[in-house]
Amino acid sequence: MSGKSPGLEARLAAEIQTSGPIPFDRFMERALYDPEDGYYSSGKSAIGKQGDFFTNVSIGPIYGEVLVGQFVEMWQMLGRPAGFTLIEQGAGDGQLAQDILNALAATALAGAPLIVIEPSDALRKIQSEKLSGHDVSWVANADALPELCGVHYSNELFDAFPVHIIRSTGGGWAELYVDRKEESFTWLEMPVAGELAGIVAEFPARAKGFTSEVCLAHRPLLQTIAAKITRGFLLAVDYGMSRESLLAEHRTGGTLSCYRGHRRDSNPLESPGQKDLTAHVNFSLLAQDAVEAGWQFGNFTDQHHFLVGAATSLLLSMDGKTPDAAGRKTLRSLKMLLHPESMGRQFHAILFSKGVSGAGLSGFQYAGKIQL
Repeated sequence: MSGKSPGLEARLAAEIQTSGPIPFDRFMERALYDPEDGYYSSGKSAIGKQGDFFTNVSIGPIYGEVLVGQFVEMWQMLGRPAGFTLIEQGAGDGQLAQDILNALAATALAGAPLIVIEPSDALRKIQSEKLSGHDVSWVANADALPELCGVHYSNELFDAFPVHIIRSTGGGWAELYVDRKEESFTWLEMPVAGELAGIVAEFPARAKGFTSEVCLAHRPLLQTIAAKITRGFLLAVDYGMSRESLLAEHRTGGTLSCYRGHRRDSNPLESPGQKDLTAHVNFSLLAQDAVEAGWQFGNFTDQHHFLVGAATSLLLSMDGKTPDAAGRKTLRSLKMLLHPESMGRQFHAILFSKGVSGAGLSGFQYAGKIQL
């Protein structure tokens, strides 16, 4: 038996045969979120040492504990409202939510409700089993949220949004579509159109063959969350960079990557649904679209500086003490999250607010000036 998902591959092939070549964002959406065979939606995505990739959550509960400190600060900035609600999207197997809810129990926000945005029945079942005993509810999409005061947070959500792939023609830009030839998916250059055309019109000229990605899929979410959160925050931690860095002349092949079993490959058209597809977040575009959706830009920094700032009180409490076994484990976990040659500089935190300024959040006290 091959490692491919014949059901999904056959359905994609049939769609192309019926409707013609499809833009890559459509292919990526089906590969990741097809209800039956999507890599994420079917529940087959695997995280950690025995899985396909590591995340901040894989390192241990300290990441969730540090985020809880930020949520308490947000609640205080809002005037300590009684109805403060947490919203998580991209919750995966529910581990981060569990770490956060466990840590929340020791704070003034103990018992605060969590709403998980999760369209996948398979993942919702996994999450509900892990989070039993906590005040958690689920909605299939952001449109189903009530109006509330609180924070929408995510860890590696936006890097999994489908992207358009663009390629320089030497005198402009073309979009890469997916076609089907001789039992294989292949690339096909097509003219850039619609919203995408307006974005790439502002891109600098690049040598022929230069390839990059553009995500438009986050726009509806930013607008919907802005409409649902009457006062509060949106905090996203993800890997990516500014538009200027993404379009740097040396980055000729773009950032789209595939992961399976901790191995990276360069063929996103092979084995749809069987591996992770991801592209670096364009934080410049994300910030621009968030502001247009009604958010106030708060701050932006790399994970190293974000976690150092957010964990300041924790680090000070351990200063001068000989840590016990639990303390040593916490320090090891923090070191991995902070390491500048690994997660510390690859990941970034970006903050938006509505009805309140988030400028004083401790996680951004060492942010410096990173141009978006």
